[in-house]
Amino acid sequence: MKKVLFLTLILGLIVSISGCETKVKNNKYRASTVNLAAQKIYQLPLEKIKDQYSIEDFKSLYTEYLKLNHIDLNTSPENDKTEMSKEDQLKYYSVSDITPENVKKEIGCQIFKINYTCESYAIHKGEFFRIGFGFGGYGVVTLTTCEFDENGQKDLIYTFSWGSGLHRSHIGIFDFSEKKETWLDYVRLNEDIVLEKLSDNSFNVYTVDLEMEEELNYTNIIITQKEIVAKVTDKSGSVEVTPLTN
Repeated sequence: MKKVLFLTLILGLIVSISGCETKVKNNKYRASTVNLAAQKIYQLPLEKIKDQYSIEDFKSLYTEYLKLNHIDLNTSPENDKTEMSKEDQLKYYSVSDITPENVKKEIGCQIFKINYTCESYAIHKGEFFRIGFGFGGYGVVTLTTCEFDENGQKDLIYTFSWGSGLHRSHIGIFDFSEKKETWLDYVRLNEDIVLEKLSDNSFNVYTVDLEMEEELNYTNIIITQKEIVAKVTDKSGSVEVTPLTN
């Protein structure tokens, strides 16, 4: 069902991914891709900035974000053509606040995930932007805080998966000082991964099995940890991923 419904999103998402996988040279991160090149950060009007955002707040801001980036998904319960029941529509088109408590406390941002696209968006200090990528996969699976540059500003580190046909899992970092997302130079094919935080600049990477708790709900998933496959560390001022297995 998900793959069929995603076909209606392709035209809109092509706008967001064309040119987004850009090779970069960066002294801080050993990186292969930067993922925000084709999408602008939405600056919230002063009257819309809050300490806490509701799901309805997010939906309103998301609409403005799509307009800014000229993305027309044309997908909602109002124009649904899948003949799903109303109950299934409410489940499929849902939005969830997936912000971990430590992220709220240490960074002060909120992260929301849209179920039917598996895309995740952060709101921080009046700015609205996407993190990770979810087309054809689960999108953001785990996220927490990190600080590799020791500048006093905690950043986000997260795992996410995408790819219809060839499933790919990545590790991303959003640097709040530079307002830039970087995909680290590590890809796990046909498996999902999660992070175990050891410290602000040291993480273990595990493969996992993911299972939906209920049909059509791609946000609430059961995670079964398998084996450690890599480590993320700070080496001489550069963030590196060291694989432990093939």
